Amino acid sequence: MQYLLPGITSFLVTIIITPIVIHFATACKCLDVPGRRHIHKKSTPLWGGMAFILGVMPVVFIFDKGSFVISYIAASCIVVGSGIIDDCYKIGWRMKFAANFAAVTIVIFGGHAVIHTIGTYGYFGNLELGWLSIPFTYFCIIGIINAINLIDGLNGLAGGVSLLGFLFMGTAAARADNTTVALICFAFVGALGAFLLFNFPNARIFMGDSGSTFLGFSLSLMAVYETQAANSTVNPMFPVLVLLLPVFDTLRVMLVRLLKRKNPFRADKGHLHHLLVRKKISPVATVVLLWSMTAVFGGVGFLMAANTSGTDLMFALFISLCLSLFAVTLTWRRRAPREERVVMREVIRQRAEVPPRNLARQ
Repeated sequence: MQYLLPGITSFLVTIIITPIVIHFATACKCLDVPGRRHIHKKSTPLWGGMAFILGVMPVVFIFDKGSFVISYIAASCIVVGSGIIDDCYKIGWRMKFAANFAAVTIVIFGGHAVIHTIGTYGYFGNLELGWLSIPFTYFCIIGIINAINLIDGLNGLAGGVSLLGFLFMGTAAARADNTTVALICFAFVGALGAFLLFNFPNARIFMGDSGSTFLGFSLSLMAVYETQAANSTVNPMFPVLVLLLPVFDTLRVMLVRLLKRKNPFRADKGHLHHLLVRKKISPVATVVLLWSMTAVFGGVGFLMAANTSGTDLMFALFISLCLSLFAVTLTWRRRAPREERVVMREVIRQRAEVPPRNLARQ
């Protein structure tokens, strides 16, 4: 009951607030218009992040008064605020990065959210980061923020993956008696459950950058707090398994862009969900498939909780290899039969021999 109450509270608050946010975003003309990389067919209001923060923060205030709450709230306001502005005015990646950097700085130095160890690895023992702790923490939190932001390409995808992430991490935190993290995680589970009623399968509102960056920031921060707390029994590799899908997809896409000599931060249609839809798999089926993958990875990570970080790392690398091969198969294109290729070459040759109409008249 201790962990059920925050979930129910945030669910009810979010389900009441979301229609108001939809109306407000529509009135302000903060809409995602179809076109370019977007596959939806009608203009849809953004600012889903506003519904998240209004649904979760009352629970944070009521059920917990830990030392890091103020820094988390202040940093969240920066993340969501910059996302709300970007949803309407497109402030650019530099401004968004600056806002995310400022938010992470607040939780690192104000909330003491620092990654000191990355786990136990057999012969090497417990690996401490030492002076690399703070730079590595910046890299991880900002990386997860961008991973959740980039996976937000289909109705319900980022919301469902994040819900499962909070569910697994909240359960692990509860088992480790980390009440603060567990309460916040289950509050997010309730808020996202309510939001998905408006976002999947047919979206009445999108989470936008305000929602995806807030989810990524909160997921990464909860992962740091539950694995790096004093006397924590949660394996530092456990959150990596829970969030393996968005992390892998982001790293794969950026690597592919670099190999093609393209800007790694320039958006395209190379993500796993794009490749699946291109193979004529429906968006709903694609989302359910990626949800299922996340559930399997998180479930395996939860069952392997007693193992060392080295075992989790090997499993993560094996799954990443499998996902890489899966992505490669999705990019294969069926070669036309020989007869079709001959016909196409003949058509092209005939067209090349026909003079333009204006020249023929002369």
